[in-house]
Amino acid sequence: MKARVARHHVRDEIQRRILSGETKAGERLSQQSLARELGVAQGTVRESLLELHWLGLVESVDHMGVFVDKLDAARICEAYQIREVLEGQAARLACGNAGRADLAALREMTENIFLLAQEDKDAETASLDRAFHLKITELSRNSILLRLSETYRVLGMTVRAFREPKVIYEEHLRIIEAIEHNFADEAERQARQHVVSARLMIEQQAKEGKFVFSWAG
Repeated sequence: MKARVARHHVRDEIQRRILSGETKAGERLSQQSLARELGVAQGTVRESLLELHWLGLVESVDHMGVFVDKLDAARICEAYQIREVLEGQAARLACGNAGRADLAALREMTENIFLLAQEDKDAETASLDRAFHLKITELSRNSILLRLSETYRVLGMTVRAFREPKVIYEEHLRIIEAIEHNFADEAERQARQHVVSARLMIEQQAKEGKFVFSWAG
């Protein structure tokens, strides 16, 4: 159990450095240096890097080592394409599982996301928005879906697609209402459209040369 906790701690720390820009794309990650710095065995670092490779944050080059992979608009949009499918399915499955307390929690999150966005509290808004979508994924009661969603939660939710808070607020409400009434087709459609709208915004920003990768916190 302690080894597992240590691995997750190391993975999360390296992930934080990559997404925050502290560790740059193309930089070599030395297992020996990281092990010494973080006070863990090299095997723990190696396992953590394997997880980060699966998440698409690092790449392994034969006989050279492990390097930080490039994060750009194209990579982010690929993650959003996967997120669209999986979150649509999560919303569909949530229809049969969400109780009153769950729906109330989702509505409270939606209200608070809107309020925080109006106050320009970007980090808090992004964090709560991720919690909102994770809650719906958890309501799918599908452990494999939850596991698969980890990739896009890292890549596809590390940037904010700057859209009007009111629009996002209304989209969130439509997803909740569909789940509440057990309208599975509509819940999936609304969840997918919500993600598509964010992806299109990123694509437009990239086309106009305005896309700047920034960690959502």
